[in-house]
Amino acid sequence: MENTTLSKRTIAFGLALAVACVVNAIIVVVKEKSEAVMGGMKKVLGHHWTTHSAIVIVLFLALGGLFGLARGGRGVAMTTNSLIGTVLSAVGAAALIIIGFYLFID
Repeated sequence: MENTTLSKRTIAFGLALAVACVVNAIIVVVKEKSEAVMGGMKKVLGHHWTTHSAIVIVLFLALGGLFGLARGGRGVAMTTNSLIGTVLSAVGAAALIIIGFYLFID
């Protein structure tokens, strides 16, 4: 695969996606293990999944914007292959967190 140049926004939101995937998995585990967290999330927006989704979406948008402002507004420097590896690793880690939780802990 060739290493083409990506825009600063592509890299920024790719990294934000990676972080949001892992945070999403952590939220799943925390809210499933804690009735207080689940109840609080239900109170905020009416349903725990609505609050969960809002947190992940806001985190994704905020981090994408912040990563785009890195290095004095030039964005994070990263090769295409590195970004792909980072996103795939984060998705894999998030999947393992959720699968591991439901198979072994819940």
